[in-house]
Amino acid sequence: MTYEELKKEMEKYPDTMNNMERMKLYAAGMEVDRIPFSLAGNDSYASVYGYTQKEYRESLDLQFDVANRAKEDFCGSGMFASTSLNLRGVGEALGSKAVYPDNDFDHLTDFILKDYSQLDQLVFDPETNPFLQKKIRTAKEILNRQGGKGMVITGGAGPMTTAISIRDANDFMRDLVKDPENAKRLLDFSVDCTLKWIRYNKEQFDSIAVSLADPATSTNLLSPKLYQKFSKPATHKLLQGIKEITGSIPGIHICGRSKRLWPDLIDLGFPSFSVDNCEDLSELKETVGNYMKISGNVPPVSVLKNGTIDDVIASVIDCLKKGSDNPMGFSLAIGCQVPIGTPRENLEAYIYAARRYGRGAKKGHLCRGLYEEGLV
Repeated sequence: MTYEELKKEMEKYPDTMNNMERMKLYAAGMEVDRIPFSLAGNDSYASVYGYTQKEYRESLDLQFDVANRAKEDFCGSGMFASTSLNLRGVGEALGSKAVYPDNDFDHLTDFILKDYSQLDQLVFDPETNPFLQKKIRTAKEILNRQGGKGMVITGGAGPMTTAISIRDANDFMRDLVKDPENAKRLLDFSVDCTLKWIRYNKEQFDSIAVSLADPATSTNLLSPKLYQKFSKPATHKLLQGIKEITGSIPGIHICGRSKRLWPDLIDLGFPSFSVDNCEDLSELKETVGNYMKISGNVPPVSVLKNGTIDDVIASVIDCLKKGSDNPMGFSLAIGCQVPIGTPRENLEAYIYAARRYGRGAKKGHLCRGLYEEGLV
């Protein structure tokens, strides 16, 4: 399909509900216009509109511009206030060195915890830390521009991922075997920092939602045995703390392989799980479908960025066939973060396929669009 053909086809499948209406009805077990989906964070859209990541990061006006345009063009959520620590925020707040490239996502290059003798001297204080206070000020400014109302998205990373923002990943993975007691100390400290941040946000804002991702807990890095010994109990502590503060447990995204951890995710009580594209949605549904909502998992690089329009459409169809009848619900999503430079036509192809083949979505049932198109 050419881009011109795609644009004409998209006109045949407009949304007939807004995101809030769709999510409420879908959660209640009602049929909705099309499958709920997520696509990209607003920062991933910056390149679509000709902005670099540096320009996007440094201008709140530009962020509003991107968010508003993406809401119209890509069914985005619009501008929202976020104080999320993401994957690296705890480490950066404590002194790990972050790099912010002109046109790439940020990353850490040096880690504050060289030796465990330093651990007791590390201070994570949301009230005085300049990095953390900037997040609070920015969120308040966004809320003020929006009339003072709105929810703040906060949270960050799971314990393992937070730990490797403080201590080099290779060193910490070695610690799990060679120095387990100190590794547990660092995990406990990581949980305490995240909970301190969430609690501070709860005090600062009327309404907060918590998001979590934990790529370092993937079995690409961690054996199931080490997961159960280190990551699982730390995650349990984190989730119980979040529930105490907010009244609920958030969902989780894990990059990389996670299949051997799925029973543990059920045991921990996660209500939803976003899975990487390296795992199979059918297998995920079979294992966790009676316990949690699932989402996934169009490949972000090989398909969404580097594939053709037809590749994107085919991948969406595959995801819908495998996951849309999940008993606890399904939402279409990308397997991981949308890469900078993803073509606009592929983003639109994703939306088109969700609207056409995902129409008539109902929790626990394959989408009506799949039947009407003769695909099942």
